[in-house]
Amino acid sequence: MKKLLMAVSVSVALMAGTLNLKVDNSNLHRIAPNQNGLVMSYSSIVQKVIPSVVNISTEKVVETKIPEQFRRFFEDPFFKRFFGPFGNVPDKPQKHKEFALGSGVIVTKDGYIVTNNHVVAGATKIIVKLHDGRKYTAKLIGTDPKTDIAIIKIDAKNLKPITIADSSKVKVGDIVLAIGNPFGLGETVTHGIISALNRNSIGLNDYENFIQTDAAINPGNSGGALVDLKGRLIGINSAIISRSGGNNGIGFAIPSNMMKFVITSLIKNGKVERGYLGVMISNIDSSKAKLYGIDHGVLVNKVEPKSAAEAAGFKPGDIIVEVDGEKVKNAGELRNKIAFKGPNSIVHIKVYRNGKYITLNAKLKALKTKVEKIENVKLLNGLTLKEEKGHIVIDQIKPNTYPAMVGLQKGDVILRIKTVKTGKWVDIKSIDQLKKLLKDLDRGDTLMEIKRENSIFIIQM
Repeated sequence: MKKLLMAVSVSVALMAGTLNLKVDNSNLHRIAPNQNGLVMSYSSIVQKVIPSVVNISTEKVVETKIPEQFRRFFEDPFFKRFFGPFGNVPDKPQKHKEFALGSGVIVTKDGYIVTNNHVVAGATKIIVKLHDGRKYTAKLIGTDPKTDIAIIKIDAKNLKPITIADSSKVKVGDIVLAIGNPFGLGETVTHGIISALNRNSIGLNDYENFIQTDAAINPGNSGGALVDLKGRLIGINSAIISRSGGNNGIGFAIPSNMMKFVITSLIKNGKVERGYLGVMISNIDSSKAKLYGIDHGVLVNKVEPKSAAEAAGFKPGDIIVEVDGEKVKNAGELRNKIAFKGPNSIVHIKVYRNGKYITLNAKLKALKTKVEKIENVKLLNGLTLKEEKGHIVIDQIKPNTYPAMVGLQKGDVILRIKTVKTGKWVDIKSIDQLKKLLKDLDRGDTLMEIKRENSIFIIQM
C-alpha cells in the first residue's frame, strides 16, 4: 500500500519589536553546463549551505493504556485457571519516553531555526546539534500544524543563517539539492529536479502548496533544506510518497514563501492569522470550463452572509480566475492565496460573470478557528474538535475511546445530530452547541450525520 511519510537570503532581526525579513528576489540561478555539457561538482553550493542545516533530536513522554476489554480478559478467573496468572495488568495509563530525529534550518543569526511541526510536536525536550558539533537545548517558539511548520530558538553565537529565494520563481525542471542532518552523524546531500509545483491535494496538511522533487528525501531529512544552485532556500523538505519507506522519487517541500509567512507570524504574534474571503467553492473540470468559455477558474457556490466576499459583491455562479493578477486553477490554490494574504489585506479578484470579466476588491477578514479537547461530555470524551468557518471537524481522536469504537475518525465533519431529547435533526454550528445537546445523554440515544471526504453517513452514538 502506498504510504505518505512525513519525512531566504533570510535574515530575521527583532529590533524595537519589528521583524525584518531580507529577501533575495533575484531570479533563481539555473546552471550553465561546461563545454562537455556536464555539471562537474556541487561542492561550493553544499559548503555554503551545510553550516545552516542542523540535526534535531526530540524527547517526549507518551501514555499508553491497555484497553478495558483486554484487561478484564486477562484478569478473568477462567483465563487464569488454564493459563495461570498473567500478572498485574495496570488499569492506569503507563508513561514512557519516545525519541525522534529530524533536521532544521537556521534562519537568523540569533538562533531561530525552522523545521517541520511533526518533528517537534509534543516534545518535552528539543536538542539541536550544529554542523560544528555544538549542542543546545532549544525553546519551542511556535507551531503551525496546518502547514507543518515549527520555529524553535537556541541561545548561540556565530550562527550562519541560510539565504532565502523567492519560491514563486521556481520552475519545473530546475535543478535542486536536498540537504539535511538526519541522524546527527553529519549532513546528507541529494540532487534532483523540480518535477511539479503547487501540489495541494496530497492530504498531509490543511494548507498545501508543495514543491515536488525527485531529490531523495529520506526519513530523518524532514525539516531540512531544499536549495537552488545559488545555495538559497526554496523549500523545507517535509514528506515523501513511498511504498517501502524509502525514497521512490516523489518528495515534497513546503515553499519558502509559505514558510516566511508562517514563521514571521509565529515569531511576532505567537500564532498564524490567515485571511478569509467567505465563499464556498468547487473546482471546474475541463468539460464545464468549455461550457463557460474559459480554461481555468474556481466556481463560487455560496457567499457567506456578512463576509468579506458579500461586502465585495460576490455572487453564487461567479468564477474566480485571478487573485492579484495571479491565475487560480483550483480550489486549493485559491484557499492558499487568500489565507496567506492575511487578514485586513485588500485583494483584487478577477471573476467571470455572465460572459464578462470583472474585478472585485475584497478586504479580507481573519479566519477564526477554535480547538477544544472534550473531557466532560460522555459521548464525546476522547475527541479534540476544531471549529472553523461554521464547521465542526474532528481534529484528534484517542484510540480505544467510545467515539473511536463507534467509527468516528480524524477529519470527520459533524453536520447534524438527532437525539431522544430533540426528536428532530439539528444542524451543528459550534462546539458549545454540540456539547450542550449531548450533555448527560446515554450511549445509543443519538444519531450523528458525518461527512467524510465525499461521503455522508449516519453513526449511532
